[in-house]
Amino acid sequence: MFKSKEGVKRASRLLFWLAASLALLPMRLAAEPQALEIAIFPYLSTRTLLTSYQPLQTYLEEKLQRPVLLVTAPDFRTFVERTQRGEYRYVITAPHFARLAQKEAGYRPMLMVKTNLVAIAVVEKNSPLRNVAELRGETVAVPDPLTIVSMLGAKLLRASGLVPGKDVTLRPALSHNSAVISVLRGDSAAAFTSATALEQMPDEIKNGVRVLAATEGFPNVIYLANPEVPAGEVAQMTATLLEFAENTAEGKKLYVNTLGHQGLVTPSLKELQRLDPFVGKLKALLVQPR
Repeated sequence: MFKSKEGVKRASRLLFWLAASLALLPMRLAAEPQALEIAIFPYLSTRTLLTSYQPLQTYLEEKLQRPVLLVTAPDFRTFVERTQRGEYRYVITAPHFARLAQKEAGYRPMLMVKTNLVAIAVVEKNSPLRNVAELRGETVAVPDPLTIVSMLGAKLLRASGLVPGKDVTLRPALSHNSAVISVLRGDSAAAFTSATALEQMPDEIKNGVRVLAATEGFPNVIYLANPEVPAGEVAQMTATLLEFAENTAEGKKLYVNTLGHQGLVTPSLKELQRLDPFVGKLKALLVQPR
């Protein structure tokens, strides 16, 4: 209880300013720049992804004067489902995931990496295996069946006269890293991954295997914008990404040395259409229960 009228007045003034401050708080928070969320498909471990793309995050925050949040998903199916629901503002994703998002969720392709996607079969560096046909009766680790690498890997097996799941046991892995590590541990005779994914793995992993076979090249990682993002913001983001990749030392180091993507270009309709057969396979897999 207050002892005097002056005490009551001081308390009243304090409560007034406290209430005014609380009233202003939502306005101040709203004035903060909204974070730009960029979702990266989980082809490598979360730690590797976030570490690899951190230079891009830093550059975008400096240039756009907005916080940038890098996110991923626990698995490929979850990532695709979230993308199709429009939960991500910007997406860095697999080519057939991107084509599906473009055709059925309205996402807009912005850029594509320069290096083609090439699926490769790798074995332990001292393995006696010399060709894919010799994998008959063996176990082969593969990334999630939803990945284009797994689809291309199955095609490579069939081209060598092997029926996936019959002549060769397929061991699904959580990521490209996990698939290759299973070879080093002796759990699998071979693994399918992509040439660029292998280059992004730690030296102790990529130096422990050798390439047994490779597929033809296809369009690779694609950058997308949610259809709800204003066109002006998309144009600014696209220009900033290109500037970083092509005109900065940090960008060239990331895209050439770390990711092996060699830079960014605008994808053509013809290149995107090459992905349609993989989209059909992807949709068939997505309707199957987990």
